[in-house]
Amino acid sequence: MTTTPRRGRIERIPGFRSELLGNERDLLVHLPPGYDDDPAADYPVLYLHDGQQVFDQGQQPTWAVDRTLEQLYAEGLIPELIAVGVPNAGAERGTEYSHVAEYWRTPGTPLKGHRYEAFLTDEVKPFVDARYRTRTGPGHTALMGSSMGGLVSYHIAFRRPEVFGLAAVLSPFLTHVDPADLGERVVYESYRRRGPRRLWLDIGGREGLIMARPARDLAVQLIDEAGYTSGTDLLYYEDPVAPHHENAWRPRARHALLHLFGGPSPVVSLTAEPSIPLAPGETWSAVNPVAVRADGVRYTALEAGYRVERPEVAAVSPHGLLRPLAAGRTELTVRAHGLTARTEVRVEPELPARPVLEVTVAVPAGTPEDAPVMYGPVPCRPDGPGRFRGRIAVPRGTGFDGGVSRGWGLDAVDAEGLRVLHPLRVDRDTRLDITVDRWSRPADGI
Repeated sequence: MTTTPRRGRIERIPGFRSELLGNERDLLVHLPPGYDDDPAADYPVLYLHDGQQVFDQGQQPTWAVDRTLEQLYAEGLIPELIAVGVPNAGAERGTEYSHVAEYWRTPGTPLKGHRYEAFLTDEVKPFVDARYRTRTGPGHTALMGSSMGGLVSYHIAFRRPEVFGLAAVLSPFLTHVDPADLGERVVYESYRRRGPRRLWLDIGGREGLIMARPARDLAVQLIDEAGYTSGTDLLYYEDPVAPHHENAWRPRARHALLHLFGGPSPVVSLTAEPSIPLAPGETWSAVNPVAVRADGVRYTALEAGYRVERPEVAAVSPHGLLRPLAAGRTELTVRAHGLTARTEVRVEPELPARPVLEVTVAVPAGTPEDAPVMYGPVPCRPDGPGRFRGRIAVPRGTGFDGGVSRGWGLDAVDAEGLRVLHPLRVDRDTRLDITVDRWSRPADGI
């Protein structure tokens, strides 16, 4: 029997002033359905970055955390809580979310991550605790964010675990990859001590140059050096087909919220992709065994046992990192949580370790010749009337959601105003031709 969720309500706090940052923004507070039922009840609190896009009525696209919360309450899987959406500061977003390295879109601007951290800790949280009936301890206070919001969630949770004891880090922007030469610049601090009590970390396989490797490396480092345990206090999930987009964060938020606020749940299945291709000389590819709990949470079982049938073909590390050794095929067995999964590993000599992707975009009439046309993170430059072209060599297996844009927030859409996507995983040299009918900006909501 399906239970119809009761709806909560959103209160807007207009013009909340930060003396630490010298600016102001509205706060959006989602109160749970039962908030007014018992005036003596108090609630955990979830703080969400990019708060203008986290609730259903918010700026589009949105990941509708309020609807996910209400469904989880209706299913009895987590206690009711207060969710606080903290909108970003527009042009200041990148600098406010940066603790370690300057934001790549605004080089030369000062870092404001430490001040934003103080803004949340010393201005927003005391205000929320005074205005609403909250549980104030770290075990009841969570951070959640995606992309740069994921990066700042990670930093604040590890710097201030005595305040924020729970953290969900979705698709974090951990390295800046230069599309011209694929040079990487690490933009996060590597902590070798425990931070939040519970941590959710995830990444998608079609996020372009925000690749899975840095996120998985971070998860493994936290297990090996900071004392976290996969499947208990740390859940890492790698979704191979997920883009860097709110449409992907919406379903994964459910898993993250269950990990942060839900109870224990047994693992009921373990799966692995049917076949894993490897290129000779490839330096990073991994097994992604997915554990599924009885409550529906999916995560990558990073602490698993592996057995390779033909060890002369490929080797595998304790955390699932693969190394090709010789051309051929071998079966690989994964064991975790008392369950077994199998996959085939193929080392294929014809696969390049860094295939080339070439994209041609035919644009609508009136598109300026100096427009920053992009296929995902790949810049496309004028290549004749009404045509742009981009070319990039990427690590084999890099996935793109296929979105075409004219810079930040101006997307290619269809006749119904829906974003046009051409998803792609690059395993071989690939050419892609795209026609854009029109450009559109997402609509603003609350």
